[in-house]
Amino acid sequence: MLYKADLHVHSCLSPCASLDMAPSAIVARAMEVGINCLALTDHNSAGNCAAMANLCERNGILFFPGMEVTTAEEAHIVCLFGEVGAAMELGRIVYGKLPDIENNPDKFGDQVLVNEEDEVEGFEERYLGVACGLTIDQLRQHVFALGGLFIAAHVDKPCFSVISQLGFLSGEFSATELSRAGAMREKSFNLVKGYTAVSASDSHYLHTLGSAYVEFEPEEAGIEGYGQALRDNAVKLVILDDAFRTMPWQHG
Repeated sequence: MLYKADLHVHSCLSPCASLDMAPSAIVARAMEVGINCLALTDHNSAGNCAAMANLCERNGILFFPGMEVTTAEEAHIVCLFGEVGAAMELGRIVYGKLPDIENNPDKFGDQVLVNEEDEVEGFEERYLGVACGLTIDQLRQHVFALGGLFIAAHVDKPCFSVISQLGFLSGEFSATELSRAGAMREKSFNLVKGYTAVSASDSHYLHTLGSAYVEFEPEEAGIEGYGQALRDNAVKLVILDDAFRTMPWQHG
């Protein structure tokens, strides 16, 4: 089966995301634009993954629960899993390493926990938009121990990426992600030589969901199949420009 996968998406739990980004709205938008594989990657939390998993299963969308963790170096790492329980376990570990800073909704935005019916179940009171106490290497160990994929996020960006914070890429990554804008510049791929390159919408708003995604056709279903596609460099990046014209890049 061919998957069109947008694997970096934020819900209303992320303080920087629109409150319109409820799991049900994300799934509806994905179906509208032809995305049949999704990940939920809120900042430093997997709190809305259970609701998203149920909605995706109901609508025939392959779902990878996950989160976008800010490491001690202030680098963003996308962590993807095959089961909600594994994502929640990483969330528990990361939460224990977050500084005890109370969220200020007026300054940073609300951090809303919802169910699959869009009913508010609560608000995360600790601010999620900060670095946790785990280094890149420590986080990698936790993710791999939980059977997850470890992806350096938007490495072409001038802040909050492994390259911006360390000056280089080093160590084991399941893949390296280019931003939507970066994936439209051939020179960006020089940054990720030796690693499989992916891209995603990094959506904080519904209208951008599916504006960048990867296509893969695995022999094995689930996170194992996607992981093998990354190891084989068997993914195609598809980027939509502002006129919604597809501009594909094939690597491998």
